[in-house]
Parts: sequence; structure tokens; C-alpha cells
Amino acid sequence: MGNVLSLQLARERAWQSVWNTETTGPGGENSSNQRLLERLEAENAQLRRSVVELALQIQALRDAARTLTA
Repeated sequence: MGNVLSLQLARERAWQSVWNTETTGPGGENSSNQRLLERLEAENAQLRRSVVELALQIQALRDAARTLTA
């Protein structure tokens, strides 16, 4: 859960940085922000895949438990 909160905070900071590029200066900041945003999106995708995998494992465990108690 801490990873999700850290990712959300980092994403918010990245978006704030992207939106503030007009005031921070030309050039390098924009490409740096783009790389940061791409990295955060990749991490988010990985976390989503992990959540799906965990949900499937939980469902399988529940199904197995029902089979044993039936």
C-alpha cells in the first residue's frame, strides 16, 4: 500500500512539474519531465498487473477453501 501512495505522490509531483514547464525554463526540464512521467506510468502499469495477479490468487484460494469445506 505504501508503494501505491508513493507512486500517487510522485505522479502528482510529475504532473505539477509538467504543467509548470512554461515558468521553469526552456529545454531540458521538459524532456526530463517526460522521462519521469513515462517511468511513473510504467511503474503504475506494473502495480496494476500485480494487483490483478493478487486478486486472481485470492479468488483461487477462496475457491479452494470452498471446495474443501463443501
